[in-house]
Amino acid sequence: MKLADYMQIIMEDIRLASNVNISDLSSEFIKYITNYLIEAEEFDDFTETYFESVGKRGKKIQIDGYTFDEVDKSCIILISDFSNNDEILTLTNTEIEKLYSKMEAFVENSTSRYIRTQCEASSEGYNFSNMLESRINEISKFRFYIISNKIISDRVKHIKRKDIDGKAVEINIWDISRIYNLANANVQKESIEINLEEYIPGGLNCILAVDCVNEQYKSYLAAIPGRVLAELYLEHGSRLLEGNVRSFLSVRGKVNKQIRSTILNKPEMFFAYNNGIATTATEITCEMSEKGLVIKNLKGLQIINGGQTTASIANALLQDKCDIDNIIVPMKLSIVDSNKAEEIIPIISRCANSQNKVDEADFFSNHPYHIRIEEYSRKIFARAVNGNQYQTIWFYERARGQHTQEQMKLTKGESKKFLLRNPKNQVIKKVDLAKYINTYEGYPYVVSKGAQISMREFAARIDRQWKVSDKVFNEYYYKKIIALAIIFKGTERIVSDQQWYKEIKSYRANIVTYSLAILFNYIETEFKKFTFDFKRIWNEQKIYLELEKQIAITSKEVFEFITRSDRLTLNVTEWCKKEICWEKALKEKYTIEESFLLTLIPREDEDEELKSEIKNRKIDNDINVEVEVVKLGAEYWNDLLMWGRAKNILSDIDVDILKIAASIDKTGRVPSAKQCKLILKIKDKAYEEGYKL
Repeated sequence: MKLADYMQIIMEDIRLASNVNISDLSSEFIKYITNYLIEAEEFDDFTETYFESVGKRGKKIQIDGYTFDEVDKSCIILISDFSNNDEILTLTNTEIEKLYSKMEAFVENSTSRYIRTQCEASSEGYNFSNMLESRINEISKFRFYIISNKIISDRVKHIKRKDIDGKAVEINIWDISRIYNLANANVQKESIEINLEEYIPGGLNCILAVDCVNEQYKSYLAAIPGRVLAELYLEHGSRLLEGNVRSFLSVRGKVNKQIRSTILNKPEMFFAYNNGIATTATEITCEMSEKGLVIKNLKGLQIINGGQTTASIANALLQDKCDIDNIIVPMKLSIVDSNKAEEIIPIISRCANSQNKVDEADFFSNHPYHIRIEEYSRKIFARAVNGNQYQTIWFYERARGQHTQEQMKLTKGESKKFLLRNPKNQVIKKVDLAKYINTYEGYPYVVSKGAQISMREFAARIDRQWKVSDKVFNEYYYKKIIALAIIFKGTERIVSDQQWYKEIKSYRANIVTYSLAILFNYIETEFKKFTFDFKRIWNEQKIYLELEKQIAITSKEVFEFITRSDRLTLNVTEWCKKEICWEKALKEKYTIEESFLLTLIPREDEDEELKSEIKNRKIDNDINVEVEVVKLGAEYWNDLLMWGRAKNILSDIDVDILKIAASIDKTGRVPSAKQCKLILKIKDKAYEEGYKL
C-alpha cells in the first residue's frame, strides 16, 4: 500500500468517527494519532484539551492536549495541524515555527501566571495551566509534539529550541509519512538510534559473551559510565525503557534510597554494590580497536532491567547536581534480530525482572485470554442490521494495528469486501476492552487514569480469574463484551449530542465511564435479582430507547457532580482519577427512570445462559487438549517418553500415561480429556528440563 492509499484509510476512519461521535474532524484526528502513539509507547496517556487565547505582548497561545510522563518527569504538550483534504499537503518550516510558538507561549504564560489571572477559568486547558505552574519545579523537560496529516518539507532539518524556564526542550513532529512508517512496522515502538562515540570517544569497550547463530542472538558485557547512562536517559527519557519496565517504575516510581545513598556517598563502589542493567538492541556496530572490541552504534536500545538504577543516576545528576563521574554500571546487552524483537524481548524482560516481582500481568500481550477473545471475534458473526444483507464481525485487535495491517495487504476491491465484514466502527483494541470491563466492574477512577494504567489493572484481575477457571471466558462472555462495547460507544454519542456538553466539550471520557459505572452499580446493589438485557443489545446491535434516555439523564447528573465546587481536587480530570471521587459518587442520589428499570431481566435468566456456556466451554477445552495430543502424534510422545526415562524425570504415573499417547497409532485409543491434560503438563515439565523436538 502506498502513502496516498494509507492517507485515504485514515481520512475515512476520521470522517466515520466524526459522524458516529458527533464531533469535529480535528478532534477525531487527534484521538486517532495519539492512540497510535500510545500503542507505540511514545507516551503512556493523553488528555485532549483544546485551549486558545492571546498572551502577553499579543502572542498567540494554543494547545490541543497534554500528559505528564511520571517516569522521566517530562511534560508532554501537543498541537494538531489537520487538513480536511484528501491530497497530501506539505508541512513547511514556517508552519512548524508558528505551531511551536503557540505551545511555547502556553508554557510561558502559565509559569508567569498570566493565564491564571487573565483567562477564562472554566476550561480544562486553564486547569492544566495551573497544574503546570504548580509542578514546574519537578518537570525535567518539555516534549512538544506536532501531529499533522501533511508531509513534512524536505527543507525542514533537525529542530532545536532554547530551554524554557531552565528546562530542556524537545520537539517531535509526526507527519503522515512518519505515521505511515509506524503502521507499516505493525505499530512497534520507533527505534532509538544512538551513536555512542558522541558520548564516549572511540566507543564503549565490551566483550562478546554469546554468539548464538541458530537463535539470531548475541550478548555483550560492558561497563557503561554512569554519566553516559544518565545523559542517554535525560535525552530519550522513558522511551529508552522497555514497556514493562516503564509500567513497573510508574507504579513504584520512588527513587531507591539504597541506590541513591551509594551514588551520593560511595560512587566509586557503585559497580560492586549494584547488579547493573540489562538491555536489548536490534542492531549493533562494533569495531576492533587497540583497547579491544568497542561498540560504536546501537539501534533500538531498550533497558529491560535496571530502570530504577538508570532513573536514580539521572535524578542525582539533574536534581542533586551530584558528581557522577566515578560511577560505573555493569551492563548486559542482548542483540535480538528485529524480526524477532517483539516476540523475544518481552520474554527476556520477564526473566530479567523476575527478581523484582513484576506482575505476570505486565506481560499480558500473549495471554491466552486475548487469544481466545480474538478467536471468538473471528468466528462469531453479529446479525445483519440496517437493511444489510450480510453479517459482520467485531474485529478484536490482539496485536497492534491488526485491522489496518489486514487492509494494507489487499487490493482496493478486496479491501472494500474486508470492510463490509469487518467495519471500522466495530474494531475493539485491548485498551478498549479493558476500559469496558473496568467500567462494568466498578473502576471508573482507574479508567480515568488512562489507557495503560487501566490495562494493567484489568490484566491483573483477568490473570487471577483465568488461573481459577478459564471456562467463564466463553461465548456468552464474548457477546456480553460486545454488548458493553455497544453501550459504551452509544454513551459517547449520547453525551456528545447533549446541549450542555456542546457548551463545554470537556471531560467526556470521565463522564462516560462514571455514568455507566453508576448505572451498573445501581442495578447490582438496588436490584440484585435483575441485570441488563445484554442479549437484547447483542441481538439488536444497538442500545434501546429506554437505556438511551436513562444515559442522557445520568450523564448530566454525573457531569454536575464531577465539576461541583466541593470537589477535593481543582482539576476535574485529576479529581476523576481518585478513588475517593468514585466513593463520593456512589453516595449521590441519581434519577433512575421506571421505564428503564422495566427493561431489566431476571438475573437467573443470565445465570442459566452462563451455566450452559460454561459447559460448552468445558467441552471445547476437552476437545482442544485431545486434538493437541493427537496432532503431535505417537512418535513424538514415544520420543519424549524415552528422553524422560533417560533423564529420570518421570514418575511411574507419568510413564503409564505417556505410554497411552505413544501407542495411539497401534491401539487407536485416544487418551481421555483428563489424561490429555496430564500429558500436556508432562510435556511442559520436560521442556523446562531441556527437552527439544
